[in-house]
Amino acid sequence: AEDMKIGIRQKLIAKVEVFGKLEDGRMQKIKRPIKPHEVAKIAQENNLEKILSVDGEKISLGNVFGTKARAYLRASEYDRHTAILASTGAGKSYTTANLIKEYARLGLPVVVVDTHGEYPKLLEKLSEKNSFTLKLYTIKHERKGYEKLLIPLCDLEAQDFHHFIGLTEPQEAAVSMLVDELSATDYTVDDMKRECDTLDPEKVHEATQQALSRKLTKLKSMASGVFDRYGTDINDLVEPWQVTVIDVSLASQGIRRAVISYLSKELLQARINKENETSGKKLENPLLFVVEESHNFAGANLTHSCKHQLQRIASEGRKFGIGLVVISQKPSKIDEEILSQCNTGIYMHITNPKDKDHIKKSFEVISDEIVRGMDSLDIGEAIIAGALLDIPFILCKVDEIKIEKTKKNKFQFKKKEKIKTGGFTYQ
Repeated sequence: AEDMKIGIRQKLIAKVEVFGKLEDGRMQKIKRPIKPHEVAKIAQENNLEKILSVDGEKISLGNVFGTKARAYLRASEYDRHTAILASTGAGKSYTTANLIKEYARLGLPVVVVDTHGEYPKLLEKLSEKNSFTLKLYTIKHERKGYEKLLIPLCDLEAQDFHHFIGLTEPQEAAVSMLVDELSATDYTVDDMKRECDTLDPEKVHEATQQALSRKLTKLKSMASGVFDRYGTDINDLVEPWQVTVIDVSLASQGIRRAVISYLSKELLQARINKENETSGKKLENPLLFVVEESHNFAGANLTHSCKHQLQRIASEGRKFGIGLVVISQKPSKIDEEILSQCNTGIYMHITNPKDKDHIKKSFEVISDEIVRGMDSLDIGEAIIAGALLDIPFILCKVDEIKIEKTKKNKFQFKKKEKIKTGGFTYQ
């Protein structure tokens, strides 16, 4: 048909993807191609909601773009893992906060590792209206209103100590010996230091032993407020209708990675113990584990144990009721094995060709159309594709979260006037 806005001699051609047909209020797959010259119409909002309806509990991050129809997602597929990928400033945090809120209001426990300290404010606003509680933890630095997260030192693997005290190869080998010797106990840095002083000189050179002893003394001061003998009970972190935020924004990268490693390992093992009725700590409830800046904890070339523990959750978590959400502004740096296990992708504004290429290689469900559309998305717009949907993908305008902005002092651009007296200038 002629479109008056584009002129008589021009035609508007739209390329569309056929998702199926609406029959008896439900989406059905079509078995025959659509006939040429069939009339095409824009879907009305009531039909859109029928098309996007899902069985069982549902969640929603916002409206279908350009409409008031809610974009519904299937909540029960939380354990098939989700990746939220976008450039800086595209709205990842708001999208993630809405996702957390939607699961928490249904009673699913959520544990969030927050690298920027953004989520307490975002979720505090949402918790008031959605009947879930917010529990805050900090590490290393005490903060008002936050409980302290402690990690058992025995949870670190031998290679992890290098990220704190910079070990040489002989020193790392000596640490492996210490860890093996103490593995049957819940040990502290003092225990390691005592064991170090008794290492067999035929197995460890004296200079290596002395250097390692000095580094363990350094570790003791670094470990204050981070590591202890037993660590925080993970059952305190996982409760129905509770969102637990671990704020690591003030911690070093080494401590952040230790937090991820500890939580990943303990949460998964406790769920395995529960489902298999084996001895050890047990978690009664399934949960959602949300990791901000995942490229720092699951990098392709990273050797820290946090990467291995995240890989385990990605590959085994579903069997034991743990859903993983990885969030990143640098998708190309995330381990392909972890990304490929995420059966739902929430893609926001992305322009980097390397990131796009990595996403395309990592996700089976992604199409060329989705990849091409990423750089045209505005702030707060997302393409959602994968296991949470019955159709290939939707374009969603994510709900805004209104929070009060704190008043900041303005930077004074003007310099003070200079006063000249004799040959001197005073400011």
